[in-house]
Amino acid sequence: MRRIRNRRGAVAVEFGLIAPILFLLVFAIIDFGRAYYTVHDLAAAAREGARFAAPLADPVASEAEIRDVVKFFAINFGGQTVTDAQIEIVFDGQQVTVRIRDYPFEFLALPFATINVTKEATMRWERVL
Repeated sequence: MRRIRNRRGAVAVEFGLIAPILFLLVFAIIDFGRAYYTVHDLAAAAREGARFAAPLADPVASEAEIRDVVKFFAINFGGQTVTDAQIEIVFDGQQVTVRIRDYPFEFLALPFATINVTKEATMRWERVL
């Protein structure tokens, strides 16, 4: 039986085979953490917008203020900022719904993959007399 005396090259080859899988796994964990944070943050921003709109005398007339509150609370984490076109405010006379539509989340590990996130919050309108 022959013994191999120089194994330094084998270690480099083994690392070369394992490193891409390891790095992909690490970046996937980071991406899913970012995605979870983004979904949570968008839900919180919609909720704060609905909470701001609930006691207003006329939520329809105050849409610009509601949009500003939503954009203030929608802190982007390496992504795009929330635009006015993505914020939808629905008032049916009893409830105020604030919806953030089609926010694009882009993955770092998979640069060609993008998912659109939509979150909404509904609160009862508290009539101010």
